[in-house]
Amino acid sequence: MNRPRRWRERRRPLRAGRSAILMILTAALAAATARAGDTPRSAASSKPAPARPPGRAAFLDRLLEQSWKSAGVTPARPATDEEYLRRVYLDVLGRIPSVAEARAFLLTKEPDRREKLVDSLLEHPDYPKNYGTIWTVLLIGRGNQGRMVDRAALAGWLRKQFAADRPWNEIVNDLVSASGSNKENGAVNYTLAHLEGEAVPLTSRTTRLFLGQQIQCTQCHDHPSNDWKQGDFWGINAFFKGLKAEDRTAVNETGLEAYDHTELRDEPTDAFVRFDKRNGLVGIAFPRFLDGRKISQGTDVNRRLELARMISDPKSDLMARAFVNRMWAHFHGRGFVNPVDDMGPHNAPVQPEILDKLALEFKSSGYDVKQLIRWITSGRSYHLSSYKPKGADKEDTLFQVMQLRPMTPEQLFDSLLTATGAHKAGNAQAADRKRDAWLRQFTFAFGNDEGEEATNFQGTIPQALMMMNGELMNDALSGKGGSFLEGAVEQAQQQSRAPGAYLVNQVYLAALSRLPNRKEADRAVHYLENHPDSLQVVQDLFWALLNSNEFILIH
Repeated sequence: MNRPRRWRERRRPLRAGRSAILMILTAALAAATARAGDTPRSAASSKPAPARPPGRAAFLDRLLEQSWKSAGVTPARPATDEEYLRRVYLDVLGRIPSVAEARAFLLTKEPDRREKLVDSLLEHPDYPKNYGTIWTVLLIGRGNQGRMVDRAALAGWLRKQFAADRPWNEIVNDLVSASGSNKENGAVNYTLAHLEGEAVPLTSRTTRLFLGQQIQCTQCHDHPSNDWKQGDFWGINAFFKGLKAEDRTAVNETGLEAYDHTELRDEPTDAFVRFDKRNGLVGIAFPRFLDGRKISQGTDVNRRLELARMISDPKSDLMARAFVNRMWAHFHGRGFVNPVDDMGPHNAPVQPEILDKLALEFKSSGYDVKQLIRWITSGRSYHLSSYKPKGADKEDTLFQVMQLRPMTPEQLFDSLLTATGAHKAGNAQAADRKRDAWLRQFTFAFGNDEGEEATNFQGTIPQALMMMNGELMNDALSGKGGSFLEGAVEQAQQQSRAPGAYLVNQVYLAALSRLPNRKEADRAVHYLENHPDSLQVVQDLFWALLNSNEFILIH
C-alpha cells in the first residue's frame, strides 16, 4: 500500500466537493440502492439465516404461516445474519453495532445465535437508554418545553424503569399519577408538559399513548366515524381537574435565590368539568373512564390515581393491546392497526389473531416488556428480508416482507457516533456539549412545513446537507485522535498481508455492518493502493457509505 505513514501525517478536513474517484468507488453501491423498496445485497459470503428451532415464538410463527397460506402469499426470503444483526441493534439499542460487535456475532456458529444476541442486547446498558429516549420523545416531544419541564429528569426516570425491568402497567401507573418535585420524581414532567388549556393536551396524549384511542376530535363534537362522544373526552379530562403546578426557588451556587424546580400536586376540587356543546349549550362531565366506569364525586378522591388504576387494570385489554401494537410497529415499521394510536371497531387490525394472542400473553407475563421484545424478535416475520419475492404485491399487508424504515433522528445520530467514533475525538465534556448542540440542530432540521416534528430521516435538502457537510461528518473523517478512521488506519498498518483489503473491510463493517462484496472490495482496494493520497480515498469511501441509503435505512 502506498505511503502508509502518510495516512497518519496528513489529516485534512473533508472537502466540500467529492472527486471522480468517489463516484467510481461507489457506483455499485449507488446502483444497488437506486430502486425504491430495495436494499443493497450483502457480500456473497454473507451467512444465511440459521434454522430457527421452535421455542419462544412458536405460537407467533404458527399464526403467521397460517395467514400467509390462507391468503396465498409467499413470504420474503430469510434475512441474512448481517441484515438481522443491524436491524435488531437499531431496534433494541437504538444504534448500529460497532465493528467489534459485528465481527463477534458474524463469527458465531450456534444455531440459536440470534436469540442469544437478543438476550445479550436486553442486558446491555444501551437498552434502557434507547427506550428511555423513545418514550421521552413520545411523552413530551423533542422541542423545548420551558423550565417547568425537566427533560433530563424524565429521561433518567424512564431509563431506571427499563433498567429495572419494571412491568409496563406499573410504569404507566406512575406516569399518570406522579406528583411532587419534577426534579426528584422525573415522571412528574409528563403531566407538566401538557397542562395548558385545562389539561386538554394531557387528556389527548394520555388516551393515545396508553390506550391507543384517538378521542381528541371529540373535544368539540361527537366523532364522525366511531362511537366516541363529546362527553367521553371530557369524562377523561375531569380526572385531571385540580392539578396545580408551582415553581420553587432555592439559593444557588452564587448565593442568589433562583428557580430550582416545579412542584405538582392535586388540590381538592369539585369533580365535574364544563364544556361547550355545538348547539351553544354548556355540558357537564364527571370523571368516567372510556368503558363507562365511574368514581366517587367527592373532593377527597385522588382522581388521577383512580385514572391510573383504570388504565392499568388487568381486567381491561386496552393498555395491553395499545402497547403490543406500538411495539410491533416499532420492530416491523407498522402496527396491526395504523395509526398505532387509533384503535377501535372503525379501524380493524390486520392479523387480529396475532394481536389478540400477543396482548393476552403480554398480560399473562405480568406486562414484561423484555419478554414481549423476545417474542417479537423471535417471530418469523422479524427474520424476513426486505426484498420482495418476484411477482409479490407492492403492498405488504400480512408482514410477509420486512418494511424499509428510515432511522429516527436519535438512531441516526447515535449510529454515526458508533460508526465514526467522532465523539471520542476530544475530551468528554466537549464531546457532550457538541452532541447536545448538534442534536438540537439535527432535530430542528427534521421539522416539517407545518412546524411539527418529523420522526425519521426523510432525505430533505437541509437533512442531506447536514449529513454530507456537517461538523460531525467532518470530525468523523478527519482522522483525529480517538476517531474510528485513526484506529482503522493504525490497525491496517500492522497487517502483514493485504492491509488495503483489511482497511476496506473495516470501513464497510463500521458503516454497513457487513463486508463488501467482491466488486465493491476490488474497486476500493484498487484505488486505495494506486491513488497518490490513500487517506483521501478512505475518507471519500467512508463518506459515501455513511450517506448511502443502506446506512440511513433500517432493512
